[in-house]
Amino acid sequence: MIDFANLSLFGWIVVICIFIMGGAVCAGLLLALRSRDELTRTVISDLVFYGMIAMFISWTLLNDMSIAYDIVLLAAIVAGVLPTLSMSRIISKGRR
Repeated sequence: MIDFANLSLFGWIVVICIFIMGGAVCAGLLLALRSRDELTRTVISDLVFYGMIAMFISWTLLNDMSIAYDIVLLAAIVAGVLPTLSMSRIISKGRR
């Protein structure tokens, strides 16, 4: 939990950035729900995923965790590259 009473100027900037990224992720989710196009939905899913990773990285700047950056690297490699590759297959409709 973030202690808002003892935040420095840098801490407040990071918290504001987290809220801005959260707003962008929520806007992306709304666009994905309202869109009927598969291409738009697949691109927005990557936007939401990487936005959540960015919010987690920003959160780790304010909280000490020994495993935080390992989680981010695994998320970027395993859960970031593979869905992007599958998204390219969706966009090309299975053509190689």
